[in-house]
Amino acid sequence: MKILQPVTKVLLTLLIVLVVAETLLRLVESHLSGNVAHIQEIPELSAQYDQYSEPGILFLGNSLSNNAIDAPLFRSEMDEQGVVFSVIEKIVPDATTIWSWSCILRNRIFELDNKPNTVFIGFAWNQLADQSRLLPTRLGGFFCTNTDLMHLARQAKVSSAEIGEFLTASTFRMFTHREIIRNKVLELLIPHYVTATQDINRRQRNETAQRNEHSMTYSELEEIVSSIKSFDKDVVLLAFPIRDKSYELDTDLVTLAKDHNVSLLDYRNLDGITKESFLDEMHLSENGSALLTRRLVEDFVKIRSTVQ
Repeated sequence: MKILQPVTKVLLTLLIVLVVAETLLRLVESHLSGNVAHIQEIPELSAQYDQYSEPGILFLGNSLSNNAIDAPLFRSEMDEQGVVFSVIEKIVPDATTIWSWSCILRNRIFELDNKPNTVFIGFAWNQLADQSRLLPTRLGGFFCTNTDLMHLARQAKVSSAEIGEFLTASTFRMFTHREIIRNKVLELLIPHYVTATQDINRRQRNETAQRNEHSMTYSELEEIVSSIKSFDKDVVLLAFPIRDKSYELDTDLVTLAKDHNVSLLDYRNLDGITKESFLDEMHLSENGSALLTRRLVEDFVKIRSTVQ
């Protein structure tokens, strides 16, 4: 008993420290990064659609969509065309793919009474494929529920380790934000840490794309497209340009779009977009965004005219 008492005190102390740290992190997590702040406002952004009875527009994607689409310009250009939308929102959390987007749609958009009339989904590489990065920590911590986990286990063949990671992230914010905290510390300690990390991530992404380029499937995309269509709403897929080495559009993706009457707008080699139109290897500058957004307005007006 004498031995157990000190051990019990240590365990209780650790528990108290963890609870306090977890509570404090939940209070300040929106200040960890702009991306986390954006993720936390997703419920509020989604709720905007139910404030109106008129049609709305949703741009869904990641940082590619965030940089490529100028929402105020899109609204003003559509207004000039005589097409007015009550709500135009962007939900574009960083480093997300089809798995995050499907959870956002199921948990935030499909439950709305006034769903967006058109959902634009922006992508590059294999981000729409079932073989895109799953990232269980982000899914469990930010976008998905335990019900979604059962869906993921069927669709994505999730491993037991990934299930554990998902559940841990859904419970503990310290675990969810461990990479952000680590990166902030290492950025202070190691010169050029951010640049080196970006280079590593780019190589890993290219290697993953090369491994999967001949074995991509789109069951998750097909499911969310069918769901959106069942609400009598439209989906538009946007293939964004990147600066250096472009990517191929998978023929199965093109076929899926045709079979489900989904517009697939190919902006990979858009006229006027040059290397000077990018901030880095894949994110468009303000000028590049304006050019792409104006082209999107032209194409969307044509799409609406054919549908109507």
